Amino acid sequence: MNNLTKLQNNMQQFILGTGQSGYPGWISANGRAAPETQLSVYHFAYRERLKEVLANDFPATLNAIGDEKFNLLTKLYINNFPSRYFSLRDFGKNMADHIADLIQQTQPWQTMPWLYELALFEYSLGQTFDSTDAYHYTEQDLLEHATENWPELKFRLHPSVQTLTFTWNTVEMWQTLTSDSPSSIKAKQETNNSWLIWRDQLTTRFRSIPADEYIAFNTLRQDGNFTDICEALLPVKNENDIPLYVASLLKSWVVHGLISGTY
Repeated sequence: MNNLTKLQNNMQQFILGTGQSGYPGWISANGRAAPETQLSVYHFAYRERLKEVLANDFPATLNAIGDEKFNLLTKLYINNFPSRYFSLRDFGKNMADHIADLIQQTQPWQTMPWLYELALFEYSLGQTFDSTDAYHYTEQDLLEHATENWPELKFRLHPSVQTLTFTWNTVEMWQTLTSDSPSSIKAKQETNNSWLIWRDQLTTRFRSIPADEYIAFNTLRQDGNFTDICEALLPVKNENDIPLYVASLLKSWVVHGLISGTY
């Protein structure tokens, strides 16, 4: 290993580590500041950049718990999930699970069981926006299928589409905390409520999804064909009404850009 490579490795290890490695003899002591001080500037700046990324990705989480707790949260996260890639776009991908673990283990997180869902929703919005682009199926595309082929027809979802089910007023909290004038809002437990998230051109959209529609959508997502979707709805809807209802759902999903093809 040549001297330059060794110097680069030492620098990287110091910045990525605890920043407390004692006297760094490989740094000149003739500068205006002590070697430890010189290096600590880079160590601090690196972590501040990671905190900035997390604050941008989780603004509602930040507003919900305040600067002090968010700084603690990000410090713990950076230590447990150091960045492994040149891009920081996916750096926060483990944040929701990290929060879930903290809620199970220690204060003050045990008093905030709703925080997991809030972080999960925020990150999912970002993932939806960044998802791969794909063809948007049209109503005309639907009409091209022969009637006799419909029972076995399967539908491919657009890559941006996600569904999430919450037990708290998560979306209401996110909307309040990220508004132009954020205000406080109380977390409230609710009956399981499901949400649909997708990207419309360059806009991320979301809406609540009723229980019967969720059954249909989830069946489609699990590789179900038109017949499978209809059969899945038998426990909750009148049998005679189901085919027309499913057809109307499919039309709505196509119109809103949730479907990218059939097979």
